[in-house]
Amino acid sequence: MGKITGKITYLDGIRGIAALIVFFHHFLLAFYSAYVTFDTSASHLNNLEIRFGKSVFSVFVNGLFCVNIFFVLSGYVLSRKYFQAKKYELIVSAAQRRFVRLYIPVSFTLILSFILMKAGFYYNVPVSRISHSEWWLGTFWTFPDPLAKLWHCLIFGTIFQADSSFDTSMWTLSVELYGSLFVFAILALTHNTKNLFAMLVFAFLFFMLTGRENYTTFLFGISLNYVEERSIQINKYFNTALCFLLMIAALILGSFPAKPDVTNTLFERIPEGMLSYIDWFPVIGAWFLVLVFVLSPAMQKFVSFRFFRFLGYISFSFYLLHPIIIGSFSCFMFLKMYDRFGYNHAVALVFILTVIVCMAASLLMAKYIDVPGTKFSKYIYNYRVKKEQHATPVNERL
Repeated sequence: MGKITGKITYLDGIRGIAALIVFFHHFLLAFYSAYVTFDTSASHLNNLEIRFGKSVFSVFVNGLFCVNIFFVLSGYVLSRKYFQAKKYELIVSAAQRRFVRLYIPVSFTLILSFILMKAGFYYNVPVSRISHSEWWLGTFWTFPDPLAKLWHCLIFGTIFQADSSFDTSMWTLSVELYGSLFVFAILALTHNTKNLFAMLVFAFLFFMLTGRENYTTFLFGISLNYVEERSIQINKYFNTALCFLLMIAALILGSFPAKPDVTNTLFERIPEGMLSYIDWFPVIGAWFLVLVFVLSPAMQKFVSFRFFRFLGYISFSFYLLHPIIIGSFSCFMFLKMYDRFGYNHAVALVFILTVIVCMAASLLMAKYIDVPGTKFSKYIYNYRVKKEQHATPVNERL
């Protein structure tokens, strides 16, 4: 029976960086949306943001790419303890705690967004007319009857049906929940058998044929446990070369533009038939990227620096809070600064202030909502286990 090692700190670093990139993505969509739409009439930087959006460097603000990284990490982390210990109880414990662990910070964010909306603290619509982001920023928090919508989202709309009305980041929560439960189901169904790898292949084919690319990321995450088990056997020079190639491939795949317009991009000359598989580019790229960190001690050490671990600690809170902070605080400050400083200077100042506010608010939420929520989910599970053991007759337990 394997020994369960402690928490892997470098994974927190990856998660924190990915959350920061999602923030960059949403901030740019709010104030420099031409980097995604390639609309020259919406440019505020003489088309510089368009050239950036078409370059390989856009990977560093590609939110969809980072969301897939989150899913790969979930598949890996949620299955890692089981791979090491092969204990069925670990699957049961994690599966029963998952919903509560996700629901507490999500419900807190939904209620906070509702309060901001009812108080009239969202200024996204007027800002969207100035920033030319009516198609994105201007569509949020404009629905009627917020209380009915809040009730719908709290009961099942957000976490089960991907309703992101109150927070644009929350469309991923249903994928995260279902993907997590699918990981536990696969591990449970193949417990004490040698069918896990075959099940992974079968599930991959099913998701591929049904167009559910997001869920394959969880399968790729599980597969990283096989890599981790065998990584020590890989020649270090071959390993270095492999990591370099995987990193290059990951960054290229992750830079595919959100708008499927490949004109003047790195992808302009790829065979036209490959463009039908563009939904797989960020999925495969995310898998390659996390694979690099699993294989490379140097990369693990880099993202284990204290700042990256701090980002990992606040990452879930940061991911949930930043859209509502952009829609309220950032937009409010922009309207106050726009006439005095001009567009680009105002956006630069707002960006700095938004980063500070997001990190401070996320730290508070992580400390007082997210971490206690995780502990509460463990408490609920342990309480249920003890209650069931107490209710079971002694002769049955023996």
